[in-house]
Amino acid sequence: MRIMTAKTPYHHGDLKEALLRAAEGVLDDHGLQGFTLRECARRAGVSHAAPKHHFGDVRGVLTEVAARGFHQLTRRLRTKLRAAGDDLDAQFVATGEAYVGFAEAHPEHFRIMFRSDLVDMHSPALMAAALTTFTELTNVIRRQRGEEEIDAESLDDCMTSTQLINDILIGWCHVHGYAHLRLEGQLPMIPKPLQKEMLGIAGKRLARLIRSS
Repeated sequence: MRIMTAKTPYHHGDLKEALLRAAEGVLDDHGLQGFTLRECARRAGVSHAAPKHHFGDVRGVLTEVAARGFHQLTRRLRTKLRAAGDDLDAQFVATGEAYVGFAEAHPEHFRIMFRSDLVDMHSPALMAAALTTFTELTNVIRRQRGEEEIDAESLDDCMTSTQLINDILIGWCHVHGYAHLRLEGQLPMIPKPLQKEMLGIAGKRLARLIRSS
């Protein structure tokens, strides 16, 4: 990892980005337990007061990091779903693989993104990023149900069907729960070489369950 120092200049106007990159680096290297604003500032090559000026406190920084995590998760979902094409089973499996892949590649992001005690869940940036991710997941379910895709602005309007909400809940709990359990090493009953295969098998079963309902 490239660590910025006081001798490493950042481009004018990029200080916030530099601090966020530094924050992500601290999380990657030391986890949440070792996260401090002072270390973020040191890596960005700025005064220790700079993070507070831009983000207020640790919660402000982590909120921005969580929003970036949702953006990364959305990109990963879209890439995997494009590769799956029109195959509905493959789309459901791809969703699980994208979710688990993100959690393993960015474990601290994943842990922080859903922690209301650590981030401001009412932050407009975080809410918008999370909504985009949730829309991608919702569209996977809607395609299984033979329904048209929607955009983020239309999400609330479609949440009137109890069956759709139930299907979304089943799908989201599957991918999120599996990712969380695997990340925390809570799947000892499944040999590690078989965990991806089992994820795919479960995904196909759920996809067919939703389509048959």
